[in-house]
Amino acid sequence: MEEMRARPGWKQVPMPPAVAGLPRDGRGYPVGWTTLWEPRDAPGRSSVIRSPEEGAVLWCYCATGTGTPLLGQVCPRRQRTAMARRRCQLCGTSIDRDAKVVFIAGESEGTAAQLVREPPLHAACAAYAARVCPYLVVGNRAGALRVAEAASYQLFEERVRPDSLDPQADMLREVFPLGSREALRFGALENLLAAPAGTWVPFATWFASLPLSSSQS
Repeated sequence: MEEMRARPGWKQVPMPPAVAGLPRDGRGYPVGWTTLWEPRDAPGRSSVIRSPEEGAVLWCYCATGTGTPLLGQVCPRRQRTAMARRRCQLCGTSIDRDAKVVFIAGESEGTAAQLVREPPLHAACAAYAARVCPYLVVGNRAGALRVAEAASYQLFEERVRPDSLDPQADMLREVFPLGSREALRFGALENLLAAPAGTWVPFATWFASLPLSSSQS
């Protein structure tokens, strides 16, 4: 994927404290916790493992801060962890149970019926990412970003078949309720998808409603 250019002035956007400690890419951008990393000397970073509870699972061995960050690509292992444990996809820390989580999606995704693949964020991290991340800034400027703020969300499994890593294979994808026995027979678990229990609104509308401390921290 072609690397997008740094946006002029992005360093003037206030950075949440939890983001400050993240690894940086060559331009100085903080690299989100769920980002996929390409190891320097280990071309095989993924495999399929099997567990009694989840069946076949796509497992990624990349490590945050080791190798080259592949911006715009997500580690499936950390993606599932973030979804299942309410961890912020940007800073990687937990989101309090008494706090609402924030999901960001494109215009075509941001509907009440749409499942989203991008894990949740803290409100401050979401506000920062949409104004700084080159991939989100494009949608933000076009008014195409949507935000759902929710106290809870329902999870679904996205599985692929065949459950192998053959790059030549035509992969079939199917979505199942979390824990479905039918899912175990279909193929390998790749991602967890979320259905937020909240209303999708334009990012600009959501951002304008934030307390000053949340939008600037």
